[in-house]
Amino acid sequence: MSIEILNDSCLLRIFREIKDKQTLIICSQVNQRWHSLIFSSLSRPKRFAFAKRSQAERYGLKIIYDDETGAVADTIDPDFFIKHGRKIKQLCIPDMTLDDFKLHVKYLPRLERLNLSSSSCFSEPSERYDGPKLERLEILEISTASSVRSEPYRGLSLMDRCPYLKSAFHCIDGEDFFVDTQVKNYYLEDLVIENMYSTQAVNWPTLKKILGKCPNLKHLAIRHSYDTDIEDENIPEMLQLLPKVVLIDLRVSPGVTYISADYVDEYCKLNNRSISFYYSEEHEDNIKVDWPQLSDKFSNLCFGFSFMKHCFLKPFGRLPSVMDSTCLLPLLEPDTPNNKPVVIEDDLELGSILD
Repeated sequence: MSIEILNDSCLLRIFREIKDKQTLIICSQVNQRWHSLIFSSLSRPKRFAFAKRSQAERYGLKIIYDDETGAVADTIDPDFFIKHGRKIKQLCIPDMTLDDFKLHVKYLPRLERLNLSSSSCFSEPSERYDGPKLERLEILEISTASSVRSEPYRGLSLMDRCPYLKSAFHCIDGEDFFVDTQVKNYYLEDLVIENMYSTQAVNWPTLKKILGKCPNLKHLAIRHSYDTDIEDENIPEMLQLLPKVVLIDLRVSPGVTYISADYVDEYCKLNNRSISFYYSEEHEDNIKVDWPQLSDKFSNLCFGFSFMKHCFLKPFGRLPSVMDSTCLLPLLEPDTPNNKPVVIEDDLELGSILD
């Protein structure tokens, strides 16, 4: 059976799993088709359609993305899911509880990335997510806030229903988590926990339960406006919980000092490992120098389906609405051409964009 019988979408998913730059370059020389897929942003113009609000009001839509990647929209009317849900691969919802999302998830079988938030102080707290599994979800970004401060954050229960999740961003309000320690997230490699709206930091016993669920985690960031509540004495246990970690970002952690940095260095020497460890706000420039592929620049539309590149260093409010998954290797793009998408200003019918 020849690999050429696969359609472009299947080949793109295969190429996306190749992490080595040189290997992708070699693959691009196999034939013209492979070259055009790997260098998609160079070989053919990308067209992105942004519907005017007046045309989308019947569905409550603000943004509609092109059909190569799937529709992306926010503030969606339920009828939209029924009609267009099977095409959606990325979804950005600014005000939806877990209970509401559970009602619509059955219409989203192709969903690969979800950005879900509910910031209304008048909404009732969402219950633990117990809806259908999201079998294809790779990236989850979730923020839920409740007027009832005693209610725990339940976004982790949604993560537990995503068996192949690779990256997660949890923006929480408060210090109490609902953590199911019986469920392991074996595929999770990237985790960001952010608490920017409360003076209460997530305590170490809770964080320990969360990290214990992610034995294959490689990249970890824990951020708080004031203090992460992590101390020097917690770092040895953190390393034991994360045997594959290579990047730890604790840059707002007054309780973590050079003592932990020295311990990490010794730990790496004894175990033949390399871990980038950042514990002070003064390390902001260091992490950018050490990890130049990570971006902290805000953009609603980013090229490449990469959580690490486009999300890891950013606060929740600056995460992109859309990642262009067809652009596989931005590092292969030349420096001179301007690869900005073509914005279509003409009047567009909703059906022509999504069909």
